[in-house]
Amino acid sequence: MGDGISFQQSNDVQVDQCVVELCAGFGLHPGSGSQRPSVTHCRAIANDEDGFFFCWRVRGGIARGNWLEGNGGYGMSIGHKDSDNFVQQNTIVGNKMGGVYWRAESEPMAAHRITFEGNTVRDNKGWGLFVDGATNGTIIRNNLIEDSGSGQQQTGIRIGQQAGEVALENNTVKAAHKMVDERR
Repeated sequence: MGDGISFQQSNDVQVDQCVVELCAGFGLHPGSGSQRPSVTHCRAIANDEDGFFFCWRVRGGIARGNWLEGNGGYGMSIGHKDSDNFVQQNTIVGNKMGGVYWRAESEPMAAHRITFEGNTVRDNKGWGLFVDGATNGTIIRNNLIEDSGSGQQQTGIRIGQQAGEVALENNTVKAAHKMVDERR
């Protein structure tokens, strides 16, 4: 494994205007117990795993203005006890496993209160956004989620069976399936 930029158990780390390409692991990896990280205006391109990986208990973080393209995993994934994070004005395009994935975690371990706004999510494999796991308080607003004709991003937004409240506000979705909601 070889992540581009990874930090663990760190508070108030700021990563700005960095480029990570062709890494064997994740591109950008704010990790275990990091509070209030700020990752802005970075590029994570063609890394073997996720472009941006929120790790374990990342709280109060900001991911803003980043470009996540052509990564071997997801463009971005959010999960294990990550909460109260803001994902804003990022471009997430052409990633091999999907655009943005809220990982399949039980309620105590899931990502809660994630605000995803003003992002462009385009031409990722399968789906743009997948809110999986027993998440709560997810806000998805003012995003462009589209397949531009590549035929890759067949589903715009997918909501998994265990997901709690997901607020969808003023998103533009262009896909064969704009939304798939698997909740009962």
